[in-house]
Amino acid sequence: MAHRYSRYITIISLTGDYLLLNLLFVVAFWLESDFRVFGAKYILFYLYLNISWLSLIIIFGAYRMSRNTQKKAILFTYLKIIIFFFFLFLMFFQIVSLAYYPRTFIKYLFPAFFALLIIWKYTLYYSFLLYRKRGFNYRNVLIIGYSVKSDELYQYFSNNIWHGYRCLGFIDEKSDDSGQILGNWNDLNKIIRNLEIDEVYLALEAIPKEKLSAITEVLSNFPLKIRIVTDLGNFSNKNIELAIYGNIPVIEIHPGPLSFWYNKLLKRAFDLFVSTFVIVIILSWLTPLLIFISFLTDRKGVFFRQSRTSIEGKEFTILKYRSMTINADADIKEAKHNDERITSLGRLLRKTSLDELPQFYNVFVGTMSVVGPRPHMLAHTEQYRKIVKHFMLRHAVKPGITGLAQINGYRGEIRKLSDIKNRVELDVQYIKNWSFTFDMKIIALTFWVLIRGQKEAY
Repeated sequence: MAHRYSRYITIISLTGDYLLLNLLFVVAFWLESDFRVFGAKYILFYLYLNISWLSLIIIFGAYRMSRNTQKKAILFTYLKIIIFFFFLFLMFFQIVSLAYYPRTFIKYLFPAFFALLIIWKYTLYYSFLLYRKRGFNYRNVLIIGYSVKSDELYQYFSNNIWHGYRCLGFIDEKSDDSGQILGNWNDLNKIIRNLEIDEVYLALEAIPKEKLSAITEVLSNFPLKIRIVTDLGNFSNKNIELAIYGNIPVIEIHPGPLSFWYNKLLKRAFDLFVSTFVIVIILSWLTPLLIFISFLTDRKGVFFRQSRTSIEGKEFTILKYRSMTINADADIKEAKHNDERITSLGRLLRKTSLDELPQFYNVFVGTMSVVGPRPHMLAHTEQYRKIVKHFMLRHAVKPGITGLAQINGYRGEIRKLSDIKNRVELDVQYIKNWSFTFDMKIIALTFWVLIRGQKEAY
């Protein structure tokens, strides 16, 4: 059996973390303070930093660096940890009376810490890839049951040798000329012993039910890692988690990254920050100005309120600047090109998308998000849910002021069925692939679209 060093990965990873943490937060602080910070309170603070870091590492699972860990996952996991670590760092000074870190010091400290952490993690990541690619620290893999899915898995192992998996072949009743099928169900015990198998993948759909009990009995006699290969069809690209109800394992399918509390917390914190900024800096003077203009003109009020569909299909009241004359069709008929209901001021508001700004009040109170699928009128929700596939999946997250569909031109009037189908497809893509960076990209592109102008804005 080849030597295994995977158990040392966590130790190596955490050792690097703590070296960086203490060099930057402890040693650098001592140097900054001319070594005057050795008192009991400071020692407590240094312990607090180290314990907080370990706790966040455990909570976010950053201590795991498996063969399938991706660079993107490393980046975003440590971004979340740094954000929470920053708040824990500030919290200590609110509780304990202690000489504060110099502000200029903090300004450079956290970005430097994050940058060095990512450099360290990526160095570790590529070191392990190179080590495995050269044939070390490998795992002998056996797939039980030959099917389309299990063959795809075999090809994955064959084409990604840097993960350190050596897939030796299949166990199945079939026979082939390629030599990939090593034997049948009765040969399992002998093959595991002779080939020194480390991991076994069970393709349940390809294993006869009457053979499954005998196969699992053989596997129980070996200290193997056993994994299940399942074909989940349309659910295969979603987040999946195993839950145990008594002694019954149940697969839970999550609609996307925003089903996890820490991602929700990060997105909500950003929403609060942005909405507060817009309300204080822009709406604080724009709303009184529009109220004054309304007073001089039609005196019909500044705000437009309408019930729309929100997360989980619930209703909420969206807030916009009024851009139309008051009319009976407002809740069933969307704005069209050269719509006679739009006022002269409303045309300007809609062209510049300023009419959408009061939705930051919705974001502030939590009924909307800055980025997400645009909410529809209730009548349209009932109409499209019956004719557009996956339409209701849009409501797995909070609706947004802007979204992936909007920056790709799918906003405003829906003139043909393909418009709403493409919009839904982009919304579902956003939900499945959400990340904080994805939101930042959408916001940046929204500004570009507003500057460039969109013909759909009317």
